[in-house]
Amino acid sequence: MVSVIILAAGEGKRMRSKTPKVLHPLLGKPMLAYGIEATNPLNPAERIVVVNPTVHEAVSKWDPETPFTLAIQDPPRGTADAVKCGLSALSDSSENVLILPGDVPMISPDTLKELVDNHEATGATLTILGAEMADPFGYGRIVTEEEDSVIRIVEERDASPEEKAIRLVNTGFMIVKTKALRDALNKIGTNNAQGEFYLTDLAAIFHEKGLKVRVRTCEDPAETAGVNDRRQLWEVQRRLLNRLIQRWQSEGVTFTNPETVYMEPSVSIGRDTVIEPGVYLQGKTEIGEDCRIGQGAVIENSVLRENVIIKPYSVIEQSTIDAGASIGPFAHLRPESEIGREAKVGNFVEVKKSRLAPGVKASHLTYLGDTTIGENTNIGAGTITCNYDGKRKHPTTIGKDVFVGSNTALVAPVTVGDGSTIAAGSVITKKIPPDTLAVGRARQQNIYRHKRRKKEK
Repeated sequence: MVSVIILAAGEGKRMRSKTPKVLHPLLGKPMLAYGIEATNPLNPAERIVVVNPTVHEAVSKWDPETPFTLAIQDPPRGTADAVKCGLSALSDSSENVLILPGDVPMISPDTLKELVDNHEATGATLTILGAEMADPFGYGRIVTEEEDSVIRIVEERDASPEEKAIRLVNTGFMIVKTKALRDALNKIGTNNAQGEFYLTDLAAIFHEKGLKVRVRTCEDPAETAGVNDRRQLWEVQRRLLNRLIQRWQSEGVTFTNPETVYMEPSVSIGRDTVIEPGVYLQGKTEIGEDCRIGQGAVIENSVLRENVIIKPYSVIEQSTIDAGASIGPFAHLRPESEIGREAKVGNFVEVKKSRLAPGVKASHLTYLGDTTIGENTNIGAGTITCNYDGKRKHPTTIGKDVFVGSNTALVAPVTVGDGSTIAAGSVITKKIPPDTLAVGRARQQNIYRHKRRKKEK
């Protein structure tokens, strides 16, 4: 059994932000969430996240999918001190502790599992995840005497010219036997360029005691890329996004211009669906098979069944669209909207908290709010449901097989019976019985008058 300590107490000053660095969003969730979730396959006994007081206040308001316990490091005195704070919060007796930084979101669960498996297989006291870097500047160098036997780790500021030439670097990920870790932390001093307690001193302490210290090299160094500023945040998000899109391409989804698409890990897409340029897919969105998502569409926390067409520049929020329906272009489905099978919501139509039954058509320039519409009803251009009286929202109920003429205003609460027809330009304020023609407009009058005479000069 293994426990996890995640180091997230850094101040992140280079982000130049009021938001703590580890809580900056990456594809819709905090950076810190990636490291936490990467440990899920390990089934750790406990997860401890070490934070500073500022981060603690912000993180305590976060509702994560994966639970963890917070430990506070105050003041920040280096990584070894942070781990000591984390150990004080551990209540279990796990044999090993996996330590990882909270600002390295690209680490994969497979890499962490390989690190843990290798550590257990070799019987090492400490196993470090290393990476071969073409440009190792800024990283601590791993000094070895054999292929994977570690003598020490030396930080960039403390390294000699010969040590700076080493390309095998410390990524910040390590696994260590719990008892040995507790004993060694008390022997770490601050005799270094920054005057801090370096966790990396563990390697030299264990080596001098004759304990086994090993390095496991990460196959893809990009996984270990940290985030310290906005540029690196963008770079990591780009890599995560590419990885995500490639995954869905392998599942049978077509992206006509993947470099311009934004999507989040919580989105799912059915095979043979086509995603056009500039699409945003956010939150817990589910897209079925054989759909087409048009250019510039934004879809958030919504469900699309199979064969749905979203035409360009439509916005879908917290809504459900049944099979064969067509939305847009330039349509807006606001939260709690339900669009039935083969229904049509056309250009510049806004739907809010409404249910459109199968076959309903609202093709142009319409607002439908707090409305229920029956099957095969046609809503003419310019129709609006007047659902708000200045204090409360009121419902509109329109039956099946109704024809609503253009430029109709339905003043809620109001009910329109099945099979009825509403004349164009009507203002409807009363219930319409089934199979009725309703006309709610002023009688036209044509008033004759002479042409105006031109004024004489």
